[in-house]
Amino acid sequence: MSETVHIPQLRFPEFSGEWEDGKLGNYGNLINGLTYSPDNIVDEGLLVLRSSNVQNGQIYLNDNVYVNLDVDDAALTREDDILICVRNGSKRLIGKSTIINKNLPKSTHGAFMTVFRGESNKFISHWFHSSIYYKEVHKNLGATINSINGSDLKKFKTIFPLKPEQQRIAAFLTAVDNKIEQLSKKQALLGEYKKGLTQQIFSQAIRFKADDGSDFPDWEEKRLGSVGQIVTGKTPSTNNPELWDGDISFITPTDITEQGKYQTKTQRTITKQRNTKLLPIGSIAYTCIASIGKMMITTNNSSTNQQINSIIVNDDFNNEFVYYALLKLTPYIKSTQANTTLPIINKTEFSGFKIQIPSLQEQTKIAIFLSSIDRKIEQVGKQLDESKQFKKALLQQMFV
Repeated sequence: MSETVHIPQLRFPEFSGEWEDGKLGNYGNLINGLTYSPDNIVDEGLLVLRSSNVQNGQIYLNDNVYVNLDVDDAALTREDDILICVRNGSKRLIGKSTIINKNLPKSTHGAFMTVFRGESNKFISHWFHSSIYYKEVHKNLGATINSINGSDLKKFKTIFPLKPEQQRIAAFLTAVDNKIEQLSKKQALLGEYKKGLTQQIFSQAIRFKADDGSDFPDWEEKRLGSVGQIVTGKTPSTNNPELWDGDISFITPTDITEQGKYQTKTQRTITKQRNTKLLPIGSIAYTCIASIGKMMITTNNSSTNQQINSIIVNDDFNNEFVYYALLKLTPYIKSTQANTTLPIINKTEFSGFKIQIPSLQEQTKIAIFLSSIDRKIEQVGKQLDESKQFKKALLQQMFV
């Protein structure tokens, strides 16, 4: 039986030879987390990094805990430490990690976290995001408690190159991470830009002009029921196979993402039925049970289930403007159900909600303007997804 050859699929040409078998503990030490009580929590003090501070492989400082305790210097967070979640109520969060940058305020980490500290951390931090690492995590999870103990973590099998190749890989993958971070920030900034402009447009702090430079008429208040026909969906009988697998898209809340404005492929389709109201292209589907306010504009002839109220927008209104107006109105719609165990907006209630409507010409200008920002956000989002997929493929091919 031949021995396994430890050579990655993808490698820089200046390196050759096999990588070395080892254990994670050979490359550094673990620093256990701090145990503290509620009495130790203060408004200002030593920052304690917890699982919620690690999001998408980065540090997020928007859910912070501070304590009034002194800790040894060795337990204080250092640049290039790798912060790892080793215990959590959710099994899928075990093993998530991030490398600490130099701009972090004085901090330590909580008892459900551990820090890996060693000279190869810039390289190992990328290995901690590979499928190879997560296979080790899942092999070592406790049977009844979602945790990994330190002794097991140090025994994780590693197959690593020598230091020069580690440094080359780390520099390359860090450059990819920087690109992903830049795109994430750009996407967030565009989202904030759109949010601010939407607020100003619908408060009428910003007004558009007609093509000849004249002012448009004042906005008018309209009920949704007068903007278009409101249609509540219905689910066909699951016992009749003839009602399913037709050429009509069947929309349920799971088909509506909060990122996309337009309908994409639905999980199921139906046939034409006598008691089914078809939604023409350009209708707005809006979830009104449980998860309130998810919506999209249809791009196919469609029908929905009973959790969705839809608007077939009248010809004298711009459907994309109505979409943006609903987006602005949704926080208020949700607030009407704040104290309800199962939020439900029925057809009558939905029809009665009011929005401010300008002339059709101004509606169109507003819709074109906000749609152009959405296209930019979508383009950046696509670049971000492609970069993340590229990084994932690299991790699969650059480690063994």
